[in-house]
Amino acid sequence: MEIEAKFAVPDVATFQRLQAVKHIAGFSLSAHQVQQVHDTYLDTEERLILASGYACRCRETELETLVTLKGLGRAEGAIHRRKELEISLSAYEPPQDWPESPVRDLILQVTSGAPLISLFDLRQTRVFRRMRHGELLVAQLSLDNVRVVARNRKRSHFELEVELAPQGTGSDIGEIVAYLQDEWGLAPEPHSKFERALAFLDEGEPGGDLLTAQERAICHQLSKRKDLYGRRARGLLLIDEGVPRDTAAQRSDRTSRTIRRWISAFEQKRLASFPDRVLREAQSTPAAVLPHVPTLQPDEPGEGESASRHPEPQPIKALFKRYLVDRDHARRVADHALALFDQLGPFHHLPSERRSLLETAAMVHNIGLASNPDSHHTVGRDILLMHPPQELDEDERLMVALTTYLHRRRITSKKLDKEMSKDAFAGLPKRARDEALGLSALVRIADGLDYSQTQSSELGRVEQSDGLIDIEVSGPYAAIDAGRAQDKSDLWQLLFDVELRFRAAHVGPDLMPYNDPSTEREEIVDLMPEELPEHPDLSADDAMDQAARKILTFHFQRMLYHEPGTRAGDDIEELHDMRVATRRMRAAFRVFGDYLNLKRLKPIRKGAKRTCSKLGNVRDLDVFWDKAQRYLDALPPERQDELMPLREAWEAEREGAREGMLAYLDGERYVAFKERSAELMQAPEAWGLPSLTKKGEAVPQRVRHVVPMEVYERMAAVLAYDEWVTQPDVSLKRLHRLRIAGKRLRYTLEFFEEVLAPQTGDLIRQMKRLQDHLGDLQDAVVASELLRDFLTWGTWGHAKGKKAKAPKEPIVAPGVAVYMADKQAELQRLLDTFPEVWSYFQSPEFKQTVAVVLAPL
Repeated sequence: MEIEAKFAVPDVATFQRLQAVKHIAGFSLSAHQVQQVHDTYLDTEERLILASGYACRCRETELETLVTLKGLGRAEGAIHRRKELEISLSAYEPPQDWPESPVRDLILQVTSGAPLISLFDLRQTRVFRRMRHGELLVAQLSLDNVRVVARNRKRSHFELEVELAPQGTGSDIGEIVAYLQDEWGLAPEPHSKFERALAFLDEGEPGGDLLTAQERAICHQLSKRKDLYGRRARGLLLIDEGVPRDTAAQRSDRTSRTIRRWISAFEQKRLASFPDRVLREAQSTPAAVLPHVPTLQPDEPGEGESASRHPEPQPIKALFKRYLVDRDHARRVADHALALFDQLGPFHHLPSERRSLLETAAMVHNIGLASNPDSHHTVGRDILLMHPPQELDEDERLMVALTTYLHRRRITSKKLDKEMSKDAFAGLPKRARDEALGLSALVRIADGLDYSQTQSSELGRVEQSDGLIDIEVSGPYAAIDAGRAQDKSDLWQLLFDVELRFRAAHVGPDLMPYNDPSTEREEIVDLMPEELPEHPDLSADDAMDQAARKILTFHFQRMLYHEPGTRAGDDIEELHDMRVATRRMRAAFRVFGDYLNLKRLKPIRKGAKRTCSKLGNVRDLDVFWDKAQRYLDALPPERQDELMPLREAWEAEREGAREGMLAYLDGERYVAFKERSAELMQAPEAWGLPSLTKKGEAVPQRVRHVVPMEVYERMAAVLAYDEWVTQPDVSLKRLHRLRIAGKRLRYTLEFFEEVLAPQTGDLIRQMKRLQDHLGDLQDAVVASELLRDFLTWGTWGHAKGKKAKAPKEPIVAPGVAVYMADKQAELQRLLDTFPEVWSYFQSPEFKQTVAVVLAPL
């Protein structure tokens, strides 16, 4: 990892004055040396190396030719961090002829053997000086007079670079940066020499209105795809070239509205608006090409020498270098793990001597990532079993391999028992095995705390109360990292009695979901048509399984359509509409379940349920406050702050629920749900059951044959409550069950409205009137319970089954008490007026309308 600070030098006078200084920020400077440097940057005609996130530099010296692959990292102010791979050649020759090395393998995989051509030349007169603190070499300072030569055009500029030496620290370079900015007034240079020269090369060429050079190269690769992502990339390229939106829409075979949506998503997320897998395919390689890792099969004879399967210990540093471990992420995970070890010591009871082993386990947890991103936990385990760290004893080697294996994927008690029974860890003593599980629990959480891969989240306050430890996480990506840490605390919950809760201290207003290429995220499949259809396009002759596929696809598309607005959070109706779509998907399985292959469709069914739940956690809170706000709006101005204590508790609860929702939407489960659902929705053969029984009897399966029975069954389920809800002192729970039965009848009518009589709309409106009345009643019940809990405990809700001491002081919130009385009065009013709403369903008109509605079938 190269770490350097870069500054633009404004003029020759400043350049010369900088050459003459003897100290910078208290660091002494050696006598200057002058070098003439000639670099040629190479790529293919289609800029495949750039698309893969690298620049290829060829530097000729008197003794050798150095080819360097430089990662295109992000700058933070003046400081640039990027990975480098380098190979030394006696003279330049095509990559196919280079010696075996990661550089050669990566270049060949990225380019698929396409020839490299010269993009431009950089010629520099470099004045470099060593910076020391006493005898310690801290950094190297370079003053560069840079001349770019591209297509017979030339441009020059001055630049100052400070490259951190291995003995230097982050605080050293921080002091140097501050000094150069404060004392010399130098402006940070956010772009590398390569990026500046590339921009010069492309001046006057079409493009540049929307995309950077790297984004353009990637979009060119994506545009070759024959799917929606290829079409989207072609649309973005057209806009980048200055083509009007309407023309771009026509040439992309999409509407102007879709083009606007693509542009908006891209401007917010840049390339992260494309799924990770799609980007990885466009970039040709995960991050590096590594040696083959043999599969561990200790009980089977191999084809080669038996000794070849024996473990070959290597120093940890050698493993890092060989397998290109991301040391920044590894170091941050290790720091988080050590902090958790110290903070949670009274609960995990791990011996103090295991602290150093935890650090090692955290540092190597992603060792398999570059070899195989999709299975890096398994590959990482095998690497550590075949090449265990030389510094560890035999038990410690197995423990570290186990923590690497368990750091990914969801953990359940059943899965844990299965994994622990595997032969690879059979030789681990029970005590060591138990300690390894404890270390694994900490590594899992620590890995989640840097899920954003930004190394920006920090652990804050840790508070304990009655079986719960509340851990604050701060930083610009705290919401994402805290949510992921919460998900990955599953192993901790299985092992220890105390529950952990991670929460973000603050969510920045510009927070955007982070697409992490080095974790197990999968692609987001976009089934969006150019315009949302108005109905599922059912026919009375459709088989029930195909009608189900149409309806589920119809609502799945709506879920996807409202996802961006739900993430943004600017309009609560976006969340409402997204949740409605998932609820309709769940309802469809109840209506069509008897005609579907539920085993094959399990990913859709489970995913819709889980997504609906996560959305509902936030939506229910929105509904609560929407009604509370209406109550406040009706009060005189001087009383409109009466619910402020409740508002504060509500805001904290909603923030946590929204963070949890966003963490889920950014997580692997939701992504996998969308991907698998999209696949199944495009596979009609996966949905149905046999149309004949084993005896050869025909099974009713057409919409026209089945729907009348389905509607009448649900109508009967509603009317069955008549004798219960017409009695004095009707049970609130019974009314709630009636609401659910009415909802199922309504959803069934809505699903098949296309093939039913026109009067269906009137019947649905009557069902909705009943549902809304009972829904308001249920909301009043829930609100009363929440208000009661607030007045008792001073918190939002009170977890059932948990012992908690009552507050020492009574909760003084008279405005909340008055609002609770208002909700009680509303509850009574709704009960009193229920017979009026129910009377329609007791009348002959209801049954007659149902018969009329079904007549066309």
